[in-house]
Amino acid sequence: MNPSNGSLNSIKRHAGPNLLLLVLVYAGFMVAGGSKLVAAFRFPHDSAEKAIAYLAQNAWYIQWGSFCELASAIPLGLFIATTVSRLRFLGVRAAGESIAFLGGIGVTVMLILSALASWSLTRPGIAETVGAVPALQAISFAAGGPGFAVLFGLFIAGVSISAGISRLMPRWLMWLGILVAIACELASLSLLNFKAAYFIPVGRFVGLVWMIGVSLTLPVSITPSIGDTEANTAA
Repeated sequence: MNPSNGSLNSIKRHAGPNLLLLVLVYAGFMVAGGSKLVAAFRFPHDSAEKAIAYLAQNAWYIQWGSFCELASAIPLGLFIATTVSRLRFLGVRAAGESIAFLGGIGVTVMLILSALASWSLTRPGIAETVGAVPALQAISFAAGGPGFAVLFGLFIAGVSISAGISRLMPRWLMWLGILVAIACELASLSLLNFKAAYFIPVGRFVGLVWMIGVSLTLPVSITPSIGDTEANTAA
């Protein structure tokens, strides 16, 4: 057997969706649903009367933003599942990989909950129901804001530390991920002081840059060692 052919045949490639494509689709839905993000940050400041008036004037935009947010959960969830699967494929057996998976599941659930809560705001009769608008807007903001950020931070930290220690990603990308993860966790302070909500867009948008970096640098295949190649050739 030709040694070079044996080496090529023994290369293992991870089977899964293209990470960069998933990031671009996710980013596309984020941009398209920008009205939902603006509404989520406006509502916590408004009185119930102002929120109801805003809903009456912008119901369609909130519905569209809710649809985009719900749709974005699909490529994000696939990105998370594929990234964790690739870490396992590359031989990562550390707590960080499991932490990333835990955070990733939570992130997807938070996006779905936020989208459905904000969509529910536009249903007939909701505005006339006492307490319904403040409750739903609070759920939508809490899930899509600090809830999303905290769990997204767990995913980013789990991947960055596991892949960084295993030398599966550049050092700069690992440290960027750690910094983004810290910002995401600080977003939880928005439950005590709304000024901390400024950490939420930092986690979302700088986290998107980190995701692009992961999609471009995380190895997709395993190249056999020289010893393994010689053993396969002899066999």
